[in-house]
Amino acid sequence: MKKFAGIFLFLLFLAGCSGGSQASPSYDEMKKMMTDAIQTEDGKKALRKIMTDPEFRELLVLEQPEVKQSIENVLLSKEGERFWKTAFEDPKFTESVAKSMKKQQADIMKDLMGDASFQKEMEKFFGQPDMMKQMEKIVNSATLKKEMEKAVEDTINSPLMQAKWQELIMKAGKGAAEDSGKDAGKDKKTDEEGK
Repeated sequence: MKKFAGIFLFLLFLAGCSGGSQASPSYDEMKKMMTDAIQTEDGKKALRKIMTDPEFRELLVLEQPEVKQSIENVLLSKEGERFWKTAFEDPKFTESVAKSMKKQQADIMKDLMGDASFQKEMEKFFGQPDMMKQMEKIVNSATLKKEMEKAVEDTINSPLMQAKWQELIMKAGKGAAEDSGKDAGKDKKTDEEGK
């Protein structure tokens, strides 16, 4: 900020020296001189130097109350609400959000599972008579049974599982064939012994 003020004072000094007996420049003249000075190579270098200055960059940080308030107003407005609704309807967006938050959610759950007070609260919550009745209803409900049947059917029809099913059937078939071969051999021996 000091450097920017220094450049401004330097430009004013130059403008004052060149005028000689002229009256002080008007606002428009001063504005034109400033824009001309900024557009020169020296002006551009000075601006680049100012922009990289840590003190100046601190002034541009988005922690100003006005900036915070405007961001909140935009995000919490009707337009912002519509934006988030449409954004979360996109499966790719929701997937990327879920993936980005997965580690934090897992860490939170791990911390909670190790927390004794959280465990007591969960035990108390699920140990309530009303809650136990609800859980029993859910477990014995026709809807859950249908869901379980569907899950089993999906698992059976899964391409990954079909290869395993074939392998198990082949093993079972080989085992049955070997057992029947052994039984047939035993039957022949018994027939021969009986003669």
